[in-house]
Amino acid sequence: MTEMKVNRRKLLTASTTAGLAAAFGMPLLSNEAMAQAAGKEYVFLSIVTQVPFWVDYRNAMTDLEDLMGIKATFTGPLDFDTAAQARQLDELIARRPAGIMIFPGDPATLAPGVERAVAAGIPVTCCIGDIPDSPRSTFLGINGVQAGRVGGEMLAQAIGGKGKVILGTFPAPSTLERVEGYKQIFAEKYPDIEVVDVVNDKADPSYAPTAYLQAIQANPDIVGIGGTDGDSGKGAAIAVNEAGRKDIKIVAMDRNDDMLPYIEDGTIYGAVAQKSYLEIFLAFHMMHWQNTDALKVLPDWKAAGINPLPERVETGVMPITAANVAQFKHA
Repeated sequence: MTEMKVNRRKLLTASTTAGLAAAFGMPLLSNEAMAQAAGKEYVFLSIVTQVPFWVDYRNAMTDLEDLMGIKATFTGPLDFDTAAQARQLDELIARRPAGIMIFPGDPATLAPGVERAVAAGIPVTCCIGDIPDSPRSTFLGINGVQAGRVGGEMLAQAIGGKGKVILGTFPAPSTLERVEGYKQIFAEKYPDIEVVDVVNDKADPSYAPTAYLQAIQANPDIVGIGGTDGDSGKGAAIAVNEAGRKDIKIVAMDRNDDMLPYIEDGTIYGAVAQKSYLEIFLAFHMMHWQNTDALKVLPDWKAAGINPLPERVETGVMPITAANVAQFKHA
């Protein structure tokens, strides 16, 4: 291990974990708990794993391996294949990891698997999207509607509060909530903004530019595009360049490295980023606290049949603009 990596681990152990515990009123990992964590596997089961959005989660998992001495695994179907994600969940249950964090493509499809995982003694948390009718321990992530409202306000400012716009998404419940947030803020504050189309870009970087180009051609009088998934921003930016329509204002979602240059050059007005690193950093600690009985909510919370964790942790969003975009680039 290099000196830089050793120093990074010391920094994470000494400051980040202490700040985490202080902020949430939760326990530090003691030497005993660290020893109990050593070698255990915690898994993040996602979906559409081919896209660059997941870099923050992967970075957090690398840091957590150093910090906690665990094995952190990232897996899931490359595309939006909800049946494949459900099959992978069952495969994970058979493998018996120490905990599973899930971004659910379809909550209803995954709910039975979550039941089986928890029955097998495996803690389950959710991020980005929830599986509310399941025994998962907690949800960590943004309020989708509120994130959409933040994006809608940003787009409204960019277009002067009026004009026709299109919104981009794909059919996951969490992203569809963001679409509703955009529509809410327009209806409440900007009645002169009209949503003329909602484009399914499939969260596919190879397909998204075509989807937005076709939408622009079908609606040549639009003045703005609001994207609600990690690939909508770059897809829209490529489309407006191909259409010769850089007058169209774009608000993106998330902080993909291949999208940020379009904010720098002005093609994209701004973006709304999730605190992805924080989500997985908190989730893996929470699941480990459950495994080590570190949370003394009751003498025996398992015997009491209660959930010792918060039902929901809203992590909030970070606006990205030309003024701060440099801070969001990954090293």
